[in-house]
Amino acid sequence: MGRLLGSLFGLRRDERTLALWMAVYHVLLLVSLYLLKPVRDSLFLSSRGAAELPFVFILTTVVVVPVAALHTRAGDRFRLGGLIDGGSLLLVLSLVGLRGLLGVSGEWSAYVLYAWVSIYGLLITSQFWLMANALFTSSQSKRVFTVLSAGAILGAIVGGQVTSLLVETVGMSSTNLLWVASGVLFVATGLARWIRTRHVPLDEPQDAPEEAAKSEASALSIIRDSRHIQLIVGILALTVVVTTLVDYQFKTVAARAYPTEAGLTSFMGQFYGGVSVIALIVQFLLAPRLMRVVGIGGALSVLPGILALGSLGMLVVPGLLAGIFLRGSGQSLKHSIDKTGRELLFVPVPLPKKKRVKVFIDVFVDQGAQGLGGVLLLGLVTSLGLSVQMLSLVILALIAVWGTLAYRARQSYVDQFRTQLRNQEASYEAPEEAEETAVDTDELLDSLCSRTETDALQALDQLEEGSAPVPVDALLCLLDHPAPAVRAQTLRVLRARRVEGVGEAVAEALRDPDPDVQVAAARYLYCQATDRHTERIRQGLNHEDPQIQAATLGLIATDGDPDEYELVSESLLRRLIDLEGETGTQTRTHVARILGVLDRSYRNDFLHRLLRDDTPEVVRTAIEAAGNTNDRSFLFPLIRQLGEDAYASTARQALSAFDPPVLGTLYDYLVDPQTDPDARVRIPSIFVNQSGSFAVASLVRGLRKVEVPVRHAIAQALSKLHQAVDASPSDPDVLDAVIKQEAAHYAALGQIQRLLQQSAEHPVPIDPATLQPLRQEGLERIFRLLGLRYNQRDIYDAYLGVTSPDPTLRDSAIEFVDNLVDYNTRRFLLPLLDDPEGRHVVEVGAKFFDRSLRDWDAATDYLRTADDPRLTDLLEEGPDADVDTMLDPDDAPSASVAAPGSS
Repeated sequence: MGRLLGSLFGLRRDERTLALWMAVYHVLLLVSLYLLKPVRDSLFLSSRGAAELPFVFILTTVVVVPVAALHTRAGDRFRLGGLIDGGSLLLVLSLVGLRGLLGVSGEWSAYVLYAWVSIYGLLITSQFWLMANALFTSSQSKRVFTVLSAGAILGAIVGGQVTSLLVETVGMSSTNLLWVASGVLFVATGLARWIRTRHVPLDEPQDAPEEAAKSEASALSIIRDSRHIQLIVGILALTVVVTTLVDYQFKTVAARAYPTEAGLTSFMGQFYGGVSVIALIVQFLLAPRLMRVVGIGGALSVLPGILALGSLGMLVVPGLLAGIFLRGSGQSLKHSIDKTGRELLFVPVPLPKKKRVKVFIDVFVDQGAQGLGGVLLLGLVTSLGLSVQMLSLVILALIAVWGTLAYRARQSYVDQFRTQLRNQEASYEAPEEAEETAVDTDELLDSLCSRTETDALQALDQLEEGSAPVPVDALLCLLDHPAPAVRAQTLRVLRARRVEGVGEAVAEALRDPDPDVQVAAARYLYCQATDRHTERIRQGLNHEDPQIQAATLGLIATDGDPDEYELVSESLLRRLIDLEGETGTQTRTHVARILGVLDRSYRNDFLHRLLRDDTPEVVRTAIEAAGNTNDRSFLFPLIRQLGEDAYASTARQALSAFDPPVLGTLYDYLVDPQTDPDARVRIPSIFVNQSGSFAVASLVRGLRKVEVPVRHAIAQALSKLHQAVDASPSDPDVLDAVIKQEAAHYAALGQIQRLLQQSAEHPVPIDPATLQPLRQEGLERIFRLLGLRYNQRDIYDAYLGVTSPDPTLRDSAIEFVDNLVDYNTRRFLLPLLDDPEGRHVVEVGAKFFDRSLRDWDAATDYLRTADDPRLTDLLEEGPDADVDTMLDPDDAPSASVAAPGSS
């Protein structure tokens, strides 16, 4: 039975047993209800007639008010298990009391029986779904609730047939069916307790005393404050009002066709049983696929659509056949697809709120709406004299409003998960900067005197931007600080605060070993006053000390203008380039800077020479200068440097400085397998700085032409581009194919992980933990690509939830994704997301990707042939391989996808 349910409804192995027992529990509940319904209907219609139905609807509404109030109080005071068991036992006693009442009372007892059976059906089903909401997660609910609804339908079938059998074959009187119903409910209560204690104990904390003191007003306040719950109330109310009017139409034409009590009881039993058979077929053949394809929105729209069709039939061809179709289709869908959809609306509501409002809504709102339906019937039928046929016009108008609320409820359902997931972003955001406070002079001096670079820089920043007195002596001491950044910042502070009388100390900094410090010193000396500025620059260039000459070149490169560029001679540059030793390193660095702004015939030769320099600082500066030239002859040297860890960041910035036409050449290098793999991984980030439709189109085109590490870098770049421009591809099918390809790779890694975990000895020398970073990277890549197809902010929130250690957030995120992506994507994606431990990954891989790695030969073949060279490295290097070293630091799997608006 478990395997059958699993194949029909897509249940996981670990869900089948609990789902089966809950379905059996539901069957018993509905058997007891459908033993009572025919008795209720036949006794009332035979003794009072269909004309008095509106009055009994109103009576039911009056009776339900204290019942709902008592149940809400009990929900505040008792745990869920006690609430369900206690409520069921009280219902058993009430059936026994009703049977005794029917034996001694008059015709008015038909009113009491009708009203109480109506409330009884609401209570048992509402308590059942409250328990189901507590036992199953939101992602499980999509699969399991269709099974539970099937249990209700099966119970209705059995109950209807048992009723007909007991009345017609055995000859049992209608009233004695109450004894049978009470016995069935007692057995169901024991089964519910066994389910909770044996399978999934509900370890729900007891409510605090102040919470326990809340009355039914708490339910009203929750409804008032929640738009989502208000929509649920509106849908339920319209459902009940419409089905009440339909029920009146059906029972009116049925009473005309079957005038005797026995005939009407038998017809009703057969009708309810037959309708339930249809509902069961619908639930088994249509509901699971419908829920997977159209989701909760489609489930909520089916019933109003069918009732609209049936009402048109009653309007055109009134009679018993039209009534059977209208009521039959409504009943068959109400307890199957529609019931599943309405119960799923409660899934995102927290359990404490559900305890207070669910039964209240199911009982009070249901019966209140039925009372409203009774009032409408009185006004429309009794006062206005509308016929059964013309009543269909009113029903069609109500269905139109119902459909609108169903559409909005679907949006609100998704918004509930969106809100839950968006609230988690606060924990991932950087802490807010502290408010600026007054500068404490003593603390500032302590920080300035600190040999810690961070403390000194923070103090210098405060001095540069603030108005506190400048401690000149302390700043001069910092010119000997071991950190070049501190020395350079000290010189900037001296210039910004216009400190005078320190020219001699600053002049010494012109010979500092760090080129940036030299430039900062030259800027103080030559730019402090505007007069004689050009003359001072000329003096610096003609100085006998090459360090001062080089510092002056650096100043011209950063702050100069074309007139000052003309002061630079080729002979000076050649002389500074040829210097050796530490001084030569500094002079070549400044020469590289000035070459970035000069347009001379010898520029390229000098820069190519400096790009091959042995000193990293010189090479980095030459790379920056090459980027400033926008000369395409430097593209290949820069691509080569892009593959070097020491120069990758600088080369990336230099290539980003080129004009957009360079993207075509970069694309050729990106997809060329002969290009250095490290360089290829870093090329996509350059496209981010050249944002535009061509950059997007090029990267999307490259997705299917590169291996996994480069594809990951492209996905990161597209994700960042999407924040600046619309990075959605013109042909979404290409992106969908890549997403499925990534999902297949993710599933394959999961299958290999599963093999490694299940066997202590295996021929593949890989530690299972070493695959996890690569698999996590694959998941990030999938979500980055999804962010190009759907709302990026929503996808980002969903990714945070899926990767969260909080199981509640994970479950909400999976359900959120289910409502965001299209069916073709979610049909293979959700089984992967909903299986964090990889228990079903082999079945998922075989079903959706036609890849089943069940043995070591298949796993090894995949590792060797997969489109990821790092897997081959893992296979060759064994368990000692360090996955992190195979990933570029800027492109390694991150803890979260970059938030929209961030880099």
